[in-house]
Amino acid sequence: MRIAAVDGGQTGLRLRVVGPDGSTATATAGGFDYDAGDPAATVLALVKQAWDRLPAAGREPVDRVGMGLTGDHRPEEVRRIEAGVADLLGAGQVEVRIAHDAVTAHLGALGGAPGVVVVAGTGVVALARTGDRDGSGAGAGAGAGAGVTARVDGWGHLLGDEGGGFAVGRHGLRAALAAYDGRGPRTALAAAAVDRFGPLDGLPRRLYGTGATVADVAGFSRQVAEAARAGDPVAVGIWRDGVAALVGTTRAAVSRYLELTADQQPAAEPGTVAVSWAGGLMGVADLVRDPWRRRVAAEIPQTRVVDPVGDGLDGAVLLATGNGHGRTHG
Repeated sequence: MRIAAVDGGQTGLRLRVVGPDGSTATATAGGFDYDAGDPAATVLALVKQAWDRLPAAGREPVDRVGMGLTGDHRPEEVRRIEAGVADLLGAGQVEVRIAHDAVTAHLGALGGAPGVVVVAGTGVVALARTGDRDGSGAGAGAGAGAGVTARVDGWGHLLGDEGGGFAVGRHGLRAALAAYDGRGPRTALAAAAVDRFGPLDGLPRRLYGTGATVADVAGFSRQVAEAARAGDPVAVGIWRDGVAALVGTTRAAVSRYLELTADQQPAAEPGTVAVSWAGGLMGVADLVRDPWRRRVAAEIPQTRVVDPVGDGLDGAVLLATGNGHGRTHG
């Protein structure tokens, strides 16, 4: 059986094909634009772009597809994506399974086991996912249908995603503009914003309505990181507040996990909750991951922070190979 796995986030899409012998081929494409007029067409175009970039030997038709996609797609969009991906990647009967990318990130980070995974990249979402009703977690690797899940945050850059790359970049630009106006303290972020975007009095015109606002603002988080490492107190505070937001999201997700497991096993004594992470922002060890780990361990009882065993693409492979819900097209 040949399978394809897709990990589609705001900053990029990855496609992996796994052959019957375990051999793999991987390719990438661009990320998703929330302002795209037709999300299904955008997804299909990016999948085709990545598929075309695979070596010829990797473009043999597949039997199953597992997809983790950012955003919340309407049912008709999901059906179009399923049918379109089946046509693009398969021949004959193709089973396509689509889940939110938080689900595949969870599957990848914990290898299908129950627990909490905090996904921090451009945006932020935490997923609490239990094992089977008997609490064993035996079916947890089967796909999105195993256990019970609860999502915390993931509301998008306008309504949530606290502590994510967009939020950090936005706070950095706000601080730069406040310093420029004299409303806030002096900060190296003002000069950094000029270097990246040009004169600050033209910043709104350059950012608003460009179609790349989210990526541009999130990209400024790199300058906020540089300023923090150089000791700028405003930048240091932005990262500290971002970590606090991630800890709050983690705390809420752990609480949801404990509620869900108590409903499944009312008489059982609560054990420790495995907590892991995913997403590019968690790769910023000094400013995000390490302080987040320390605070979770110190401030949230009944947690056990564990290193991820894989990523969202590995989770999409598990989704494709498990027994979760999916559709067959052909």
